[in-house]
Amino acid sequence: MRIATLAVALLLTAGCTKTVNVETDPKTGKTDVDVQPPGVPEAWNGTLSPVGGSSITGTATGTTSTNTTSVTVNISGAKAGDTLPWHIHDGKCGDASPPIFGDASAYPPLVVGANGTATGSATINGKLNEARSYIVNVHASPTNLATIVSCGDFND
Repeated sequence: MRIATLAVALLLTAGCTKTVNVETDPKTGKTDVDVQPPGVPEAWNGTLSPVGGSSITGTATGTTSTNTTSVTVNISGAKAGDTLPWHIHDGKCGDASPPIFGDASAYPPLVVGANGTATGSATINGKLNEARSYIVNVHASPTNLATIVSCGDFND
């Protein structure tokens, strides 16, 4: 009876195989361990808050898998007609000039509608590293990328 019980337990365990992902950020030494089914993209999200007296708020949602990251940003409280660049960056809100994740040209700018809202989506080559810190920045304009008008942590 014990052998039959052990055999059933092994068969059940074999059917529940999961992948363990261990990622370490070489800059901080922080390690993240996730257990998830093979091939399932990791979900990411964030809440954007106004920066520097702006009134722009929003959300960011996305997924990252083997070699790509897809993200969608929704903002409100912006000036109608504005064009606002946005990117995922390494780091934390308030960091001076944090590097952009992926190619900056992969992020089409947000074009604000009459109601002060905008939505933008991007697919970036590369997988976010769960052991690192990321943010989504919305910049003041294509000619003023140094001024951030909205920022939020982007987490899994």
